[in-house]
Amino acid sequence: MCNCGNTCPRERRKGCRESKFWRRSRSLWIVSGSDATSRRLFLFSSSAASACVVVPERSPLRPPPDRACRLLSPMDQSSPTYMIANLIPLHSEQLLQGLNLLRQHHELCDVILRVGDVKIHAHKVVLASISPYFKAMFSGNLSEKENSEVEFQCIAEAALQAIVEYAYTGTVFISQDTVESLLPAANLLQIKLVLKECCTFLESQLDPGNCIGISRFAETYGCHDLYSAANKYICQNFEDVCQTEEFFELTHSELDEIVSNDCLNVVTEEMVFYALESWIKYDVQERQKFLAQLLHCVRLPLLSVKFLTRLYEANHLIRDDHTCKHLLNEALKYHFMPEHRLSYQTVLTTRPRCPPKVLCAVGGKAGLFACLESVEMYFPKNDSWIGLAPLSVPRYEFGICALDQKIYVIGGIATHMCQGINYRKHESSVECWDPDTNTWTSIESMNESRSTLGVTVLSREIYALGGYDGQSYLQSVEKYIPKVKEWQPVAPMNKTRSCFAAAVLDGMIYAIGGYGPAHMNSVERYDPNKDSWEAVAPMADKRINFGVGIMLGFIFVVGGHNGVSHLSSIERYDPHQNQWTVCHPMKEPRTGVGAAVIDTYLYVVGGHSGSSYLNTVQKYDPISDNWLDTAGMMYCRCNFGLTAL
Repeated sequence: MCNCGNTCPRERRKGCRESKFWRRSRSLWIVSGSDATSRRLFLFSSSAASACVVVPERSPLRPPPDRACRLLSPMDQSSPTYMIANLIPLHSEQLLQGLNLLRQHHELCDVILRVGDVKIHAHKVVLASISPYFKAMFSGNLSEKENSEVEFQCIAEAALQAIVEYAYTGTVFISQDTVESLLPAANLLQIKLVLKECCTFLESQLDPGNCIGISRFAETYGCHDLYSAANKYICQNFEDVCQTEEFFELTHSELDEIVSNDCLNVVTEEMVFYALESWIKYDVQERQKFLAQLLHCVRLPLLSVKFLTRLYEANHLIRDDHTCKHLLNEALKYHFMPEHRLSYQTVLTTRPRCPPKVLCAVGGKAGLFACLESVEMYFPKNDSWIGLAPLSVPRYEFGICALDQKIYVIGGIATHMCQGINYRKHESSVECWDPDTNTWTSIESMNESRSTLGVTVLSREIYALGGYDGQSYLQSVEKYIPKVKEWQPVAPMNKTRSCFAAAVLDGMIYAIGGYGPAHMNSVERYDPNKDSWEAVAPMADKRINFGVGIMLGFIFVVGGHNGVSHLSSIERYDPHQNQWTVCHPMKEPRTGVGAAVIDTYLYVVGGHSGSSYLNTVQKYDPISDNWLDTAGMMYCRCNFGLTAL
């Protein structure tokens, strides 16, 4: 007799294996089955490494029938004495299949849903479990509670069939042919999951030809997320949408709402005017009376003087309307009387479309040998900075711009490592940051290596101007066309320039100041229609490594170095008077500074004061001609990239 209480035929072989195994696994024996001749023993171990063991009928570990009850007592009270089997997925599937079979065979059904001549058999409890509408109908004080047949007059037959099928299977078929009837039915019956899937499907089907119709459809049934998505699509693709039949069928109030949107994605404000003009000419007799109201929605001060003048001369609809003439005259005054521009803010909308909301500071230097790859973003509403994904390599003295909510970092000097040794290289490479994924990817490189270059965006094309290639100063210019993914040369500047600033105003590119090979205050302007450059009025001071921003129809330049000292001064250029005006200086000088505009404030960020690298930030208010302090960056930065997004 061994210590397990059984006569073991093998106890003479180095002890009983049962007792050793028992002690090792600290397990519990459970007997299953009622017939002693057929029952099997299962071992459930408390050890994570143990498994369920089936004990064969003739195993020496199997106790005789009269000993089975003794094995039910645990030897270790800490071992589990029960098991919970999670069969929910299998049970749910089996339950749905069973209920669906009952429905298909019309068994135990207690309600018939009737649409016209079609009758759909179902179970009240199943319908009530997926629809608050059905629950209220069958459990409240409505007459349908006692009725075995319910008639629907406002739901399509196919839609009701699909919803009942969903109730019993958990699946629903959605297509372009079915969604128009299925979504209203799901909305009426308050079946949120089906309603959500219908909205998701419609959002995936948005195109220029149907987005207006989907927007109306979503508004009718209170689908707020789909309504927002459709309106966002309309604004982002306005150029294509305004050529569709749906656009010409808009009501004047619907059109007013669209063209008033700050996020209307247009290359120039001229496109907005042409869209309104086309809509009115579609039915001139009926729509001419809305011209003045709609013209208020056009950002007239953003149109060029040439366009405004031509508009007045060529468009008799505007010329014959007193209110329209007044609006055009006010817009012309805005251009020709810059000293009164701030007073026009309440009369005319002068803010640009898709106004930027945040600042992004990228790369730069934090010391003589400290080159940065870090990126951070500033939120004016919270007055705070957060970190973003870093560049692939540390980089400084590059160009930066934003296009279609993406950031482009172009050229510059990058730090690389080869066999454990760092080296620096003048780059032609370009990196692009996607806010949706917070990642940087490489795109097509420029035709030339360029550091200390100027970069700007005109007509959705990125221009890279001048710079230094490591051997010589450059006057060449090239532009990147995203649609064809290639760089193309354009007319070179009149002078070689590096460490300068580039800006776009009234459809023209300005190349301002810089070094090449002496400090300059000269300015030249590029006309894309003529593919040529012309000189304009020079700045009051020579500048390199300074910031630039566009506000209220002016070009502002700030900070930099004039070859003698670090600058705190700021100047403003009026293109119509071809004149620079000195404004109130910053609180401290800054060279290698970043500048960008948000909400008619010029933010001036980082740089070098002449004695230290800076992370401080100031913003300039052109209305009061004063400077305000805001939260500083996480890192000191000089010769870095700053852009508004």
